[in-house]
Amino acid sequence: MAGKLECRFYEAEFPEPDEVVMVQVRRIADMGAYVSLLEYNNQEGMVLLSELSKRRIRSVSKLIRVGQMQPVMVIRVDKDKGYIDLSKRRVSPEDIEACQSRFAKSKAVHSIMRHVAAQSDKSLEFLCEQVAWPLYRKYPHAHDAFKQYVNEGTNIFLDAGLDAEAIAPIKDNLEIQITRRLTATLMRVRSKVEVSCFEYEGIDAVRESLMCGFKAQTTEDIPLDIKLIAPPLYAIAVTCRDKELGVKTVEAAMALIQTAIESKQGVFGIKSKPELVGDDERDKPEAESGDESGSDSGSEDQDETMGNANFDEAELLAKTKGVKSDDEDDK
Repeated sequence: MAGKLECRFYEAEFPEPDEVVMVQVRRIADMGAYVSLLEYNNQEGMVLLSELSKRRIRSVSKLIRVGQMQPVMVIRVDKDKGYIDLSKRRVSPEDIEACQSRFAKSKAVHSIMRHVAAQSDKSLEFLCEQVAWPLYRKYPHAHDAFKQYVNEGTNIFLDAGLDAEAIAPIKDNLEIQITRRLTATLMRVRSKVEVSCFEYEGIDAVRESLMCGFKAQTTEDIPLDIKLIAPPLYAIAVTCRDKELGVKTVEAAMALIQTAIESKQGVFGIKSKPELVGDDERDKPEAESGDESGSDSGSEDQDETMGNANFDEAELLAKTKGVKSDDEDDK
């Protein structure tokens, strides 16, 4: 049964030269390190000693350890003899990030395929041939196809031209596993910014600039909200299932607000970049979480930054409509 559940991630049996792949170190020898190519059914490769680092090697154990997972670049592939030469020193930080992201997605796809194969008594290679590999050809990544199926209900099986008769016995189970594994929990991404204006327009310029931030909300599935903490501090947040998309939405809102307020000679500053907020912080008043702007200095900041000593927080909230105060969430 174990043999039926073993298969490479991708259709190609061997990686291509210059491809960055994920490996696990198996043993270290005088010539270098022997590794297993995790995406290619644990085929053996070797990272030569000269390819471990650009610097002089004083201790191999400090560079690489048995059991460690590493992104490495493919230098040469001898398909006849099965030799694969690899390099660690040629991998850039950008390559590492891209490889780790691709490997995580590929591993998730492979896990789904393996689970369905085990339950349906089919070989893993059969499922990869019928489902995963055609999706890799049709989409940037098979994982993208699965996410599109979960989020948009796209018929990826028909879209990729899969053999309907061949996958009919496993289609229901496959859909269940894809939905179960890829339906993410809701998460909240938040950033804090300072927006102020000392010019004649004052609070009106701030209000209009904040409202511009709502243009970053491209779908109702990713609601964007801007909350007043204490002038000039505001929180921009989205609730979504995709962290990357949430970060992009918040960053887009920040860029729109910055452009708008600076066009009115106002000031924009980032207090914290977009980040995940835990459940214990979602409904907690911002001023209680250790921000520099507290209740004692709120009125003073308001007078200085808004240019209108008689303009109170309630009026700001009324004018900004969708821009809410954290106090509202606690009621």
